[in-house]
Amino acid sequence: MKSLASLKLILISLITALVIVGLGISLQLMLRPPNSPQVPATVPTPPPVISASPIVPTPITPDLPPVLPPRPLTPQPPQIQSNSEIPPVVTPSPPPALPQIPTQIVSLYGHLPYQEDEPQRLVQVGSYYNRIEYLDIEAAEAFNRMKLDAKTNGISLKLISGFRSIADQEQLFTKQIQRRGSKEAASKLSAPPGYSEHHTGYAIDIGDEQQPNTDLKFEFEDTETYRWLTAYAGNYGFELSFPRNNFQKVSFEPWHWRYVASPRSQQIFATARSFLH
Repeated sequence: MKSLASLKLILISLITALVIVGLGISLQLMLRPPNSPQVPATVPTPPPVISASPIVPTPITPDLPPVLPPRPLTPQPPQIQSNSEIPPVVTPSPPPALPQIPTQIVSLYGHLPYQEDEPQRLVQVGSYYNRIEYLDIEAAEAFNRMKLDAKTNGISLKLISGFRSIADQEQLFTKQIQRRGSKEAASKLSAPPGYSEHHTGYAIDIGDEQQPNTDLKFEFEDTETYRWLTAYAGNYGFELSFPRNNFQKVSFEPWHWRYVASPRSQQIFATARSFLH
């Protein structure tokens, strides 16, 4: 009976202890303020302390090749370019060839042989009636300058005849033969084909625009234009081809002038000019 009583006593003590613990928990819940967050069972780790000094990022540098010691400078041979990159070699144009002068000059009725000027050297200077006249480029430039300067002095120069081919000269000489009766007589006023200074492109027949009735006539000598030419034509490189009593025995032609101020023209007329000096 005593053991049963002891068991009851222990059981009552346990129940009493459980009631006391339950009352304590209930009392604690009653005393906690409403909506208060529950305290987690574990305490979080505090954040790291941030220093007040700014964080300077580490600069990123590219991978550089290692620095090698300087090598002695040696002259390098020039690089050879490909054919496509090599500029073309410009060969300077040779000076214009001077006309060939025969070593043995044989005159015909006092006239000397002359070659025809190169076609590419002839330029148009003007016209006489319906015929276009040409001169060698050197004579053309000189005549145009002379004509302009003469105009300022009241002189009107007119180009009557310039370059003539051998074929053209043959027609003119044939007409002179018909008028004069023989080649020798015709040669006093006109050169045989192949022997005319007009073939060179440097000879020119000049007239007076104000007095066309004196064209290719001896009366041209009495004009102001002729007197101006005798005084100033030499300044532009022109000289009278057949003055009075010339050594070629050609008739005096006050209208016929030739350009002799360039090396080319001087070589062409070297033999003819030797008779004047």
